[in-house]
Amino acid sequence: MPPSSPPPPPEPAPAARPGGRRERNKRDKFDRILAAASALFAEHGYAAVATQQIADAADVGTGTLFRYAGSKAGLLMLVMNEQLRLGVEQGLALARGGAAPAEAILALVAPLVDAGSRHPENTAVYQRETLFGTGPERERAAEQVARVESAIEEILRLHAGARPAPGLDRTAHAVYSTMYMDIVRVCMGRAPADDLTTRLRTSIDHLLGVRTKPEGAEGGREQT
Repeated sequence: MPPSSPPPPPEPAPAARPGGRRERNKRDKFDRILAAASALFAEHGYAAVATQQIADAADVGTGTLFRYAGSKAGLLMLVMNEQLRLGVEQGLALARGGAAPAEAILALVAPLVDAGSRHPENTAVYQRETLFGTGPERERAAEQVARVESAIEEILRLHAGARPAPGLDRTAHAVYSTMYMDIVRVCMGRAPADDLTTRLRTSIDHLLGVRTKPEGAEGGREQT
């Protein structure tokens, strides 16, 4: 549980290449906290995890824990922000390697899909805090969400290549908004989690004008 007195403002995540011993120690603690929170939230779900468990698993005190995130929700935000960052890197790498747009776009949101499938509350809390939370974790989440949408547009531009492709920003926004609502429905218990990836793929294909070829035809899907 958080200390009875208000915790100090969270420290920003250490730089990727810390210079001195103090910065290396901060980076090490941050990495341990992130790893512990990631594992515990993924295994047990947000509600079942106590901040003391995360502190114990990371081998830090609760005071140290709350210097990196001001609350349990903030810890989940740290985890999901990092996972989404990695998802964006993976999606863009797939697109640059020639993957179909739907495959690359699905990779962007794979962390939300995975969290929503295993523990819908994790994704629900993340979305709630992104919309209504406060503090640096919320600001980073808003930046990460914007990065996902811009990555969708980049994937579409990579696929278009030299061909004229007006309105890709609007298409990217429509794709992101539709995926977001599909994911939210699962988090709210309004749709099953086990076919979320299939529904997302169908939505993406529809918005991008991709249709399945008739059975027996060469290949599986084509751009219309």
